[in-house]
Amino acid sequence: MSVYDEELISAPNIETAIDLCKQIDEKDMIFVTATLELQGELWTGDVKLKEGLKEKGFAKFYTPTQ
Repeated sequence: MSVYDEELISAPNIETAIDLCKQIDEKDMIFVTATLELQGELWTGDVKLKEGLKEKGFAKFYTPTQ
């Protein structure tokens, strides 16, 4: 069972997510891919992922307001 249909995600976004997540945490690649595909913001509490992505120039993070 899949949560997503890989055929609905553009190859450029998959490639970008692979490059971004490489050497950080490849298991999070699907979340970054979905963020790119939906032109959204990534909501994560994973400090290692967030800091690694920032170092690579990714800046689309969701910050909840209270």
